[in-house]
Amino acid sequence: MMIDWLTIRVPYESLSEASRAKVLAMGDRITRYCPQTGEERWTSTAWDSIRSDSHQISVRAGALEFWIQGSPARVIGDGDAVFGAGPSAALDLRGCADHMIRWVAAALGTHLPGPEAWICSRVDVTENLALASLDEVIQALSILRDCEGGRYRVSQQKGDTVYWSHGSTIRSGKAYAKGPHLKYLMKKPDYTGCPYTAQDIANADRLLRLELKLAREWFRRNDWLSIKPKDLKAEWKSYFDRMIGDAEMATEDELNERVYQVAPTEGQARAALGCWALIQSRGWDGARSLNSRTTWYRNLKILRDAGLGDADLAKGKVVPIRRRVIEACAVTSWAQLHAA
Repeated sequence: MMIDWLTIRVPYESLSEASRAKVLAMGDRITRYCPQTGEERWTSTAWDSIRSDSHQISVRAGALEFWIQGSPARVIGDGDAVFGAGPSAALDLRGCADHMIRWVAAALGTHLPGPEAWICSRVDVTENLALASLDEVIQALSILRDCEGGRYRVSQQKGDTVYWSHGSTIRSGKAYAKGPHLKYLMKKPDYTGCPYTAQDIANADRLLRLELKLAREWFRRNDWLSIKPKDLKAEWKSYFDRMIGDAEMATEDELNERVYQVAPTEGQARAALGCWALIQSRGWDGARSLNSRTTWYRNLKILRDAGLGDADLAKGKVVPIRRRVIEACAVTSWAQLHAA
């Protein structure tokens, strides 16, 4: 698991006069005018990319704050953005911010305050999952693409990428095949990232990448400097584990047995299985419309306790992607991927 993206900002009052003048003088401005009178409506600053060898970070001098965003993995170690290194691979938010701040300060030739002065508004937590082949990755994506209902709303599909709740200001998810994405990036004429070998790209074809974005509203409720690696892991697992379901679930007969084991009463077990049958025949929305709110959520709890994930519930069948496969194949380095 790694921190794949970080967005932070610092109020201008936390900068020295020299630093404030430095950052305010940089970057292009975007101005909107009234076409009839020529009156200036508003002026904003554009994001500027700071390029240096394999690293790329974007900065922006806003009206009240100075912003930094980008992949911390790109400024740590050898710039490997697939698995990361140092604080990125260790899920150390403070360490990632410190690296990015110091790197930008050096690139701009000025001094910037440490992480304590900054505000965090976005973090992407990513897990790389090694499957047997690119075909299996594509199959997994086709199943995840249909995972909709409850907390998951497929909001956008682009190629082999699946987005859930793309515009959420709290949490959103993303799944895609890393191999094709890596090939696309390296073909761009302005690519300045890590020089991956042909064997690296072939190995990356087996990676299913699951990303959880924690956005600004989440950080309004959580002090980012107090967040530990275990907290980020728990958020990721909470989001994606419920989607995938129980490792041992395999057949419909096994589901029936499990429902009777976890339901408080035999009647509630029959009701939950009846709800499952409705989902299979009418789909998620159709089944939901035929149950009261209390009954619906009671039945869903029993079905989830029995081992179904939201991918199963959305498809109306036990899908072939199980948590056992996911957990067994999580990889954090090229060496692990090669050996998996």
